[in-house]
Amino acid sequence: MAWHYERLIAGPRPQGQSEAVEAGILRDQLADLRKGIFISMPIGTVLSALILAVQMFSGGGLAAVLWFAAVSTLNCWRMALAFGQSNTAASRHKTVGARLSMYGMLSLASGIAWSFLAVLTDGYSTPQASLYLIVLAGTSAGSVTYGTSYAPASINFITLPLLVAAGCILAKGNIENSVLAFTILLFLGGMIRGSLIGQARFRETSRLKYEAREFASEMQRNSRRDPLTNLLNRHGLENAIRQLGPADGPFVTMLIDLDGFKSVNDTYGHNIGDELLVKVAREIESHAPEGATIARIGGDEFVLLFPAGGSPRPVDDLASAIIAAIANPDPRLNSVRVGASIGIYLSENPLLARMLPRADFALYAAKRAGRNEYRLFDAKLDSALERKHCIERDLRGAIETGGLCSWFQPLVRMDTNAVVGFEALLRWQHPVHGAISPPEVVTAARETGLLSLLTETVFHNCCGMIEELIGLGRRDVLVAMNLSPRELEAGNVDEMILDILKAKSLPAAMLEIEITEEAPVDRDRVDEKVGRLADAGISIVLDDFGTGFSTLVALKDSRIRKIKIDKNFVRDLAKSIGDQALVKAVIDLGHTLGIEVMAEGVETDADRLILRGLGCTIAQGFLYSAALPQSDALAFDATHSAGAGLFDAVSLRIAQSGNAARRVSAASTTPKGHQPVG
Repeated sequence: MAWHYERLIAGPRPQGQSEAVEAGILRDQLADLRKGIFISMPIGTVLSALILAVQMFSGGGLAAVLWFAAVSTLNCWRMALAFGQSNTAASRHKTVGARLSMYGMLSLASGIAWSFLAVLTDGYSTPQASLYLIVLAGTSAGSVTYGTSYAPASINFITLPLLVAAGCILAKGNIENSVLAFTILLFLGGMIRGSLIGQARFRETSRLKYEAREFASEMQRNSRRDPLTNLLNRHGLENAIRQLGPADGPFVTMLIDLDGFKSVNDTYGHNIGDELLVKVAREIESHAPEGATIARIGGDEFVLLFPAGGSPRPVDDLASAIIAAIANPDPRLNSVRVGASIGIYLSENPLLARMLPRADFALYAAKRAGRNEYRLFDAKLDSALERKHCIERDLRGAIETGGLCSWFQPLVRMDTNAVVGFEALLRWQHPVHGAISPPEVVTAARETGLLSLLTETVFHNCCGMIEELIGLGRRDVLVAMNLSPRELEAGNVDEMILDILKAKSLPAAMLEIEITEEAPVDRDRVDEKVGRLADAGISIVLDDFGTGFSTLVALKDSRIRKIKIDKNFVRDLAKSIGDQALVKAVIDLGHTLGIEVMAEGVETDADRLILRGLGCTIAQGFLYSAALPQSDALAFDATHSAGAGLFDAVSLRIAQSGNAARRVSAASTTPKGHQPVG
């Protein structure tokens, strides 16, 4: 019968418990045995020496000496086994388990040696027997107490000596000896049960400790991994970069962004979209140089980072290969073409805060060049990025000090040359970079969280213009400002406009809101806000007609009172029969629906005459005037209102010559947000 009970006593490893946890439990058991040896072994040695002394005085010297030598030798072996190797985390499961098993076997050998007390006492019949029984009981209790972490050690040690003692005493006969033998057996049973319970509690405590550590480690690993692709996430990328140093460089950072991925989700669903992301991740991995760091840091954004000397091919060849692999048509995506754009940044030091923004800037430069392009961050882009940062840094101050202001471009009736309105357009003369175009201003405001402040500032400027017009008795002249659906969606612009109009007691009918044709994310929210503005009496104009989203659907909205034909259809209208046909169709459609039609970008008299002939009544553009400061715009209005109906070619030429000088500043005008035209 085997006396090593690990399997029987500890039981099989619980389902789901990792080998690492089991190895940790075994290491803890061995470590606890070591601690107990410092107490149990000295006590055992003292007790065995006491028995030797008693035997020597009783005339049983040689047998006692041999017994003492055997016990001491086994104790030394047990101590050597426990302390012979360091208890390190690197100890393997089988190694620690084998040492515990050996310790249990040595405990069994010690138990056999202690069983020979029955020989020394002639079956526990000598006068010293009762003393030896007491010593045996104490040794057994100490073994259980200090070996509670590993039950086989104590059970192997105590079982045979106590069974032999109980048998010897029972063999003597009489009731007293029978009771004593029974008591010894009860004592043995209690000791075994205590050993098993102690080991179970010790192992459970140890298991919980290691499972908690394992769970924490897993959580930490998961916090650094993208669960979909199993690539690093942004946190994991940051941690990986912290492990790098300048000596590992220079470094190549590629920021890879998918083109057309949103269409995949919208058309085929998110499951197919997720499969595509996994496929892209594997493609990047297959092309990445050995030792590269790959991460997914956004919905469809990936980062590939590697030492410049670690790639067997040039960076531009690698970028082209990755783009080609991603753009390879997927037979499941028949109606959507997916591509990739890549921004590349070369750096000496691994600083994520510097690498990613520059790679991102290069990425969007690549996107502006078209699909499936890559762009290296070079000196030109570095200068552009510095300009962008400078604009963002100085924007708030420009808004608050009035350095960023609104100029006003006239809207003119082509039949009478009378001014019927003004459009507010942004102007900012930066002290370092000169004239900043409205698109740059709006983009900077959006990225710095100043868009609401910018919108409110422009509206206050419009209110100032309205107040001046009212003071001049020109309540029939409208003032227009541009708003994009995203501006309406993001904040409480409608409340701001209506509250300020009410506070200033200004008529809502003198304000126009030109809404650019841009697809909002939350159409219902935008429609609700447009409805509030229209119900208050504000004129709603559909700007850039023909260039945006859902144009014909928008015309069904009864709140749209005017549409403005985009300048791309108007410029050089006299030279394009096709554009003339398109413009005529728009004008006829507007008239049919009862919507007034305006044209922007009118630059020549020929274009003006064609527009008039097609039925367009209101125009805006350099032919009449570029955007003007408020005082000049009011002077322009005074001049043209006095001469309304007397427009002739001479005054037109004068206006044109006066506008020539303004075209230089107007070159910075453009897109919407608060966008100038013409």
